[in-house]
Amino acid sequence: MSRRSPRAVLLWLGAVLVAVVTAVLVATDLAALHQRAHSLGAPRSVAVAARDLPLGSTIDGGDLRSRTVHRSQLPSGAVSPRAAAGRVVSVPVVRGAFVVDGNLAPRRRTGLDGAIPPGMRALRVVARDALRPPVGSSVDVLVTFESSDAAAGNAPTVVAARGVLVLGTDDAPAAVDTRAGGGNATGLGVTLLVADDDAPRLAFATAAGVVTLALVLPEDAVPVPGG
Repeated sequence: MSRRSPRAVLLWLGAVLVAVVTAVLVATDLAALHQRAHSLGAPRSVAVAARDLPLGSTIDGGDLRSRTVHRSQLPSGAVSPRAAAGRVVSVPVVRGAFVVDGNLAPRRRTGLDGAIPPGMRALRVVARDALRPPVGSSVDVLVTFESSDAAAGNAPTVVAARGVLVLGTDDAPAAVDTRAGGGNATGLGVTLLVADDDAPRLAFATAAGVVTLALVLPEDAVPVPGG
Protein backbone atom coordinates (compact mmCIF):
# COMPACT_ATOMS: atom_id res chain seq x y z
CA MET A 1 0.00 0.00 0.00
CA SER A 2 1.42 3.40 -1.00
CA ARG A 3 2.01 5.96 1.65
CA ARG A 4 0.60 9.47 1.30
CA SER A 5 3.08 12.25 1.19
CA PRO A 6 3.13 14.72 4.09
CA ARG A 7 1.93 17.42 1.67
CA ALA A 8 -1.13 15.37 0.65
CA VAL A 9 -1.96 14.71 4.30
CA LEU A 10 -1.75 18.40 5.09
CA LEU A 11 -4.02 19.26 2.15
CA TRP A 12 -6.52 16.63 3.24
CA LEU A 13 -6.52 17.90 6.82
CA GLY A 14 -6.99 21.47 5.52
CA ALA A 15 -9.98 20.41 3.43
CA VAL A 16 -11.53 18.66 6.42
CA LEU A 17 -10.94 21.76 8.57
CA VAL A 18 -12.55 24.04 5.97
CA ALA A 19 -15.54 21.72 5.71
CA VAL A 20 -15.96 21.63 9.49
CA VAL A 21 -15.67 25.42 9.83
CA THR A 22 -18.14 25.94 6.95
CA ALA A 23 -20.62 23.55 8.54
CA VAL A 24 -20.32 25.34 11.88
CA LEU A 25 -20.84 28.74 10.27
CA VAL A 26 -23.85 27.54 8.27
CA ALA A 27 -25.38 25.95 11.36
CA THR A 28 -24.79 29.15 13.36
CA ASP A 29 -26.35 31.33 10.65
CA LEU A 30 -29.37 29.04 10.36
CA ALA A 31 -29.85 29.10 14.11
CA ALA A 32 -29.64 32.91 14.10
CA LEU A 33 -32.18 33.13 11.27
CA HIS A 34 -34.57 30.79 13.06
CA GLN A 35 -34.17 32.77 16.28
CA ARG A 36 -34.81 36.07 14.45
CA ALA A 37 -37.85 34.65 12.66
CA HIS A 38 -39.20 33.40 15.98
CA SER A 39 -38.69 36.81 17.59
CA LEU A 40 -40.52 38.53 14.70
CA GLY A 41 -43.53 36.27 15.08
CA ALA A 42 -45.40 34.12 12.63
CA PRO A 43 -45.94 35.52 9.10
CA ARG A 44 -49.43 36.75 8.21
CA SER A 45 -51.11 37.70 4.94
CA VAL A 46 -52.56 41.19 5.35
CA ALA A 47 -54.33 43.72 3.14
CA VAL A 48 -52.46 46.62 1.56
CA ALA A 49 -54.21 49.39 -0.40
CA ALA A 50 -53.57 48.99 -4.14
CA ARG A 51 -54.85 52.55 -4.68
CA ASP A 52 -55.98 55.47 -2.53
CA LEU A 53 -59.16 54.50 -0.68
CA PRO A 54 -61.26 57.61 0.02
CA LEU A 55 -63.76 57.98 2.81
CA GLY A 56 -67.09 56.37 1.96
CA SER A 57 -65.79 53.99 -0.70
CA THR A 58 -66.71 50.31 -0.55
CA ILE A 59 -63.70 48.01 -0.91
CA ASP A 60 -63.69 45.47 -3.72
CA GLY A 61 -61.06 42.99 -4.88
CA GLY A 62 -59.21 45.46 -7.10
CA ASP A 63 -58.66 47.89 -4.22
CA LEU A 64 -56.36 45.56 -2.27
CA ARG A 65 -53.32 43.36 -2.62
CA SER A 66 -51.97 40.83 -0.17
CA ARG A 67 -48.60 41.09 1.57
CA THR A 68 -47.00 38.53 3.88
CA VAL A 69 -45.41 40.22 6.91
CA HIS A 70 -44.16 38.98 10.28
CA ARG A 71 -46.67 39.65 13.05
CA SER A 72 -44.37 41.95 15.07
CA GLN A 73 -43.87 44.23 12.04
CA LEU A 74 -47.59 44.86 11.52
CA PRO A 75 -49.59 47.82 12.83
CA SER A 76 -52.21 47.03 15.42
CA GLY A 77 -55.48 45.84 13.89
CA ALA A 78 -54.11 44.90 10.44
CA VAL A 79 -56.71 42.83 8.58
CA SER A 80 -56.61 40.26 5.80
CA PRO A 81 -57.91 41.05 2.30
CA ARG A 82 -60.84 38.73 2.95
CA ALA A 83 -61.78 40.58 6.15
CA ALA A 84 -61.61 43.97 4.38
CA ALA A 85 -63.55 43.03 1.24
CA GLY A 86 -66.99 44.64 1.03
CA ARG A 87 -66.38 47.00 3.97
CA VAL A 88 -66.91 50.77 3.85
CA VAL A 89 -63.87 53.01 4.38
CA SER A 90 -64.47 55.25 7.41
CA VAL A 91 -60.90 56.60 7.61
CA PRO A 92 -59.08 57.18 4.27
CA VAL A 93 -56.17 54.89 3.32
CA VAL A 94 -53.33 55.97 1.05
CA ARG A 95 -51.93 53.68 -1.63
CA GLY A 96 -49.42 51.18 -0.26
CA ALA A 97 -50.57 51.49 3.37
CA PHE A 98 -51.76 48.62 5.51
CA VAL A 99 -55.53 48.43 5.98
CA VAL A 100 -56.41 48.20 9.66
CA ASP A 101 -59.71 47.64 11.39
CA GLY A 102 -59.83 51.31 12.38
CA ASN A 103 -60.03 52.28 8.69
CA LEU A 104 -63.23 50.31 8.22
CA ALA A 105 -66.82 50.80 9.30
CA PRO A 106 -68.56 47.88 11.02
CA ARG A 107 -69.71 45.29 8.50
CA ARG A 108 -73.38 45.99 9.33
CA ARG A 109 -72.97 49.56 8.03
CA THR A 110 -73.07 50.04 4.26
CA GLY A 111 -73.03 52.95 1.85
CA LEU A 112 -72.63 56.50 3.08
CA ASP A 113 -73.88 55.72 6.59
CA GLY A 114 -70.72 53.69 7.06
CA ALA A 115 -68.55 56.72 6.37
CA ILE A 116 -70.05 59.26 8.76
CA PRO A 117 -67.94 59.77 11.90
CA PRO A 118 -69.55 60.91 15.17
CA GLY A 119 -70.39 64.62 15.12
CA MET A 120 -70.60 64.76 11.32
CA ARG A 121 -73.45 64.73 8.79
CA ALA A 122 -73.74 63.77 5.11
CA LEU A 123 -75.55 66.57 3.26
CA ARG A 124 -76.43 66.71 -0.43
CA VAL A 125 -76.34 70.09 -2.16
CA VAL A 126 -76.99 71.00 -5.79
CA ALA A 127 -74.36 73.34 -7.20
CA ARG A 128 -74.89 75.51 -10.26
CA ASP A 129 -72.48 75.23 -13.24
CA ALA A 130 -70.43 73.00 -11.02
CA LEU A 131 -67.09 71.39 -11.57
CA ARG A 132 -67.23 67.68 -10.76
CA PRO A 133 -65.00 67.36 -7.70
CA PRO A 134 -63.35 63.96 -7.24
CA VAL A 135 -64.60 61.84 -4.37
CA GLY A 136 -62.22 62.40 -1.46
CA SER A 137 -61.35 65.96 -2.47
CA SER A 138 -62.33 69.04 -0.46
CA VAL A 139 -64.33 72.10 -1.50
CA ASP A 140 -65.50 75.46 -0.24
CA VAL A 141 -69.26 75.92 -0.51
CA LEU A 142 -70.14 79.40 -1.81
CA VAL A 143 -73.73 80.65 -1.72
CA THR A 144 -75.06 83.59 -3.70
CA PHE A 145 -78.30 85.16 -2.50
CA GLU A 146 -79.85 86.45 -5.73
CA SER A 147 -82.24 89.38 -5.75
CA SER A 148 -84.04 91.57 -8.26
CA ASP A 149 -80.98 93.81 -8.58
CA ALA A 150 -78.59 90.88 -9.11
CA ALA A 151 -78.00 92.08 -12.68
CA ALA A 152 -76.39 95.20 -11.23
CA GLY A 153 -73.82 93.09 -9.44
CA ASN A 154 -75.35 93.47 -6.02
CA ALA A 155 -76.00 89.79 -5.30
CA PRO A 156 -74.04 88.94 -2.14
CA THR A 157 -71.93 85.77 -2.04
CA VAL A 158 -70.84 84.17 1.23
CA VAL A 159 -68.78 81.14 2.17
CA ALA A 160 -71.18 78.72 3.84
CA ALA A 161 -68.57 76.03 4.57
CA ARG A 162 -64.82 75.71 4.08
CA GLY A 163 -62.75 72.70 3.14
CA VAL A 164 -65.52 70.10 3.45
CA LEU A 165 -65.00 66.58 2.17
CA VAL A 166 -66.73 65.27 -0.97
CA LEU A 167 -68.38 61.89 -0.33
CA GLY A 168 -70.00 61.45 -3.73
CA THR A 169 -71.46 63.08 -6.82
CA ASP A 170 -74.63 62.35 -8.76
CA ASP A 171 -74.32 60.61 -12.11
CA ALA A 172 -77.09 62.65 -13.72
CA PRO A 173 -77.30 66.48 -13.85
CA ALA A 174 -79.77 68.27 -11.61
CA ALA A 175 -81.83 71.42 -12.17
CA VAL A 176 -81.09 74.58 -10.21
CA ASP A 177 -83.70 77.31 -9.66
CA THR A 178 -81.99 80.60 -10.56
CA ARG A 179 -84.71 82.63 -8.78
CA ALA A 180 -83.91 86.18 -9.85
CA GLY A 181 -83.42 85.32 -13.51
CA GLY A 182 -86.27 82.83 -13.64
CA GLY A 183 -86.10 79.35 -15.11
CA ASN A 184 -83.64 76.59 -14.31
CA ALA A 185 -79.92 76.07 -14.86
CA THR A 186 -77.95 72.84 -14.99
CA GLY A 187 -76.33 71.79 -11.76
CA LEU A 188 -74.67 68.86 -10.06
CA GLY A 189 -75.76 67.04 -6.91
CA VAL A 190 -72.82 66.62 -4.52
CA THR A 191 -72.86 64.86 -1.16
CA LEU A 192 -70.62 66.52 1.42
CA LEU A 193 -69.39 65.56 4.87
CA VAL A 194 -70.02 68.48 7.21
CA ALA A 195 -69.96 69.14 10.93
CA ASP A 196 -73.36 68.75 12.54
CA ASP A 197 -73.29 72.45 13.54
CA ASP A 198 -72.77 73.45 9.90
CA ALA A 199 -75.59 71.31 8.49
CA PRO A 200 -78.52 73.66 9.36
CA ARG A 201 -76.66 76.71 8.00
CA LEU A 202 -75.85 74.91 4.77
CA ALA A 203 -79.41 73.66 4.42
CA PHE A 204 -80.75 77.21 4.79
CA ALA A 205 -78.16 78.62 2.41
CA THR A 206 -78.93 76.10 -0.29
CA ALA A 207 -82.68 76.68 0.09
CA ALA A 208 -82.39 80.46 -0.01
CA GLY A 209 -79.49 80.93 -2.45
CA VAL A 210 -77.56 79.39 -5.32
CA VAL A 211 -74.61 77.14 -4.51
CA THR A 212 -71.21 77.12 -6.22
CA LEU A 213 -68.32 74.85 -5.29
CA ALA A 214 -64.64 75.80 -5.26
CA LEU A 215 -61.99 73.05 -5.16
CA VAL A 216 -59.40 73.69 -2.42
CA LEU A 217 -55.90 72.45 -1.69
CA PRO A 218 -55.66 69.30 0.46
CA GLU A 219 -53.84 71.40 3.06
CA ASP A 220 -56.97 73.56 3.42
CA ALA A 221 -59.27 70.61 4.09
CA VAL A 222 -61.01 70.44 7.45
CA PRO A 223 -59.71 67.38 9.37
CA VAL A 224 -62.22 64.56 9.67
CA PRO A 225 -62.61 63.13 13.19
CA GLY A 226 -60.72 59.84 13.40
CA GLY A 227 -58.81 60.58 10.18
